[in-house]
Formats: sequence, C-alpha cells, structure tokens
Amino acid sequence: MTPPGGGNNRVDPRLMSLYDVFNITFPSKDSIQKIYSSMLKKHLLEFPEECISCIDQITQATLSLYYQCSEKLPRTPVKFHYIFNLRDLSRVYEGLMLSTTDQINTKAGLIRLWRNESLRVFSDRLINETDRTLVGDNLI
Repeated sequence: MTPPGGGNNRVDPRLMSLYDVFNITFPSKDSIQKIYSSMLKKHLLEFPEECISCIDQITQATLSLYYQCSEKLPRTPVKFHYIFNLRDLSRVYEGLMLSTTDQINTKAGLIRLWRNESLRVFSDRLINETDRTLVGDNLI
C-alpha cells in the first residue's frame, strides 16, 4: 500500500473502498494508571490489607519503568527487539494476577513478585549493562 512508483503499482480504488480505517489514540497516563490499578485492586480484594495498600505504588513504579524503557531505549538496527508497548505492562500484571493468598500474604511478598515479573518482562530483553543502568536497574 505504498505510493505508486519505484516498482509499486497503484491500488484499485474499488478495492480500497472495501476497507475501513480506524484511528485509536494512545490512552493518557492517567487512564493507564486507572486501568491497571483497577485490575490489581479487583484481584487483591481477598489479600491482606498491607498488600492492598501498595497497589498505587506498584502501578506507578510499573508505569515509570515502562516510560523509562520507551523513552531511553529507542529501537535501533542492533537493538531491533527494543519495542515497548502496553503488552509489556499487561505481561507484568498477568504475572501479578496469577498470585493467590496462600502464596502471597505480605507486602514484601507482593513487591518481590512485582520485581520478578518486571525483571522478566523488561530487564531480560536488554542486551547490555549500559542499557540496564540507563533505565535504572533499581529492581535488583
């Protein structure tokens, strides 16, 4: 679907009339914060109060990590796999949502689980120590 020329042919307008184009804007930081906090709050309803009290901090830390990776680690030919999107956030939260009250019953346990999931999703993808320090590998 590139412009005609240079070996590319023009696409027939009758074919193009069969397709629709949708533009969905990226959600704001506040919307993302609310979505992921709500998901985690719903999951942690039966957990101890100390676990529930750190939901907002976990979400803020996850978003901060995500935005640091997105801004400071652009995609390059050598680092072609440095593509960070909302799927990465969802993977972190998917791991958090697999927790149960018999496994995680303290705030420290929940934070340790969050750290593990964040390392698995974000840090394992980084290829050198420079990138880890650039993002702020304070998860370890």
